[in-house]
Amino acid sequence: MGDFIRSIGDIRINNLGEDFGVLADTVEVFFAILMMLGGIALTYLVQRWADKAGEVQSAANVGRGGGPQQYEDPGMRG
Repeated sequence: MGDFIRSIGDIRINNLGEDFGVLADTVEVFFAILMMLGGIALTYLVQRWADKAGEVQSAANVGRGGGPQQYEDPGMRG
């Protein structure tokens, strides 16, 4: 276990300029865009899962009755 922790501590971040030369800025922008798109996709998938696994909507919101108030009172939007 100690060797694993030591190996994690020995991780070094390389200089993109040394690895890619004049393409370092292009690679950096590509990775930034890729991470943004990945974040959007991850957010979409989590939201879709949450909508599917979430609570059932209340009767006032779906118009099925179930209590003394069958319809939702008008809010600020009218």
